[in-house]
Amino acid sequence: MGWLRDIDIWFADRIFIYHAQHRRYALSLVRQKDEAEELVQEAYARLFGLNDWTSIANPHAFTMRIIRNLAIERFRRADVVRIDQNMLLNTLDLADEDPTPDVVAMDRSELDHVVKVMQDMPPRMREAIYLRRIEGLPPTQVAERMNISVSTVETHLVKALRLLVQRLDRQGVQGKAEQVTTWENKDRLEQI
Repeated sequence: MGWLRDIDIWFADRIFIYHAQHRRYALSLVRQKDEAEELVQEAYARLFGLNDWTSIANPHAFTMRIIRNLAIERFRRADVVRIDQNMLLNTLDLADEDPTPDVVAMDRSELDHVVKVMQDMPPRMREAIYLRRIEGLPPTQVAERMNISVSTVETHLVKALRLLVQRLDRQGVQGKAEQVTTWENKDRLEQI
């Protein structure tokens, strides 16, 4: 498939898989099937005309925004616009699937606290939790890498998790699952 360009592959993998949604969205804006299909095709043409298409974080949402903007352009150029279409465009807005800046900032702050606590852990405990939770190795492989028994790995992991929870609670860091009950905590520790 040497004849496909990078942008063609990107378009097929990240945009065209949502073609039915793009058509439905355009149809909800203009209420005419042919005009809706024209909007979608125009949006796709604009995507292919972009030089920095690789920097688009959410191509699907970006395409939906192009479709909406094209519909607004058409309504502005039209001599007569139905009232329901005008109201729809004024009230309709796409939800951004990306986290908001405040959520990103809180998550980064929480991650910084976790990193700080991990840096303060004893080296073997830190190594065990890193290999198990960050690299995702099973306990047997962690034991092999660290040249210790599986039961010792589990002991290190339990102590590391307790230390993390204690220090993070003390620092006032509350994660997304802060309302975990005691039995859920026990289940989590047993799954190590």
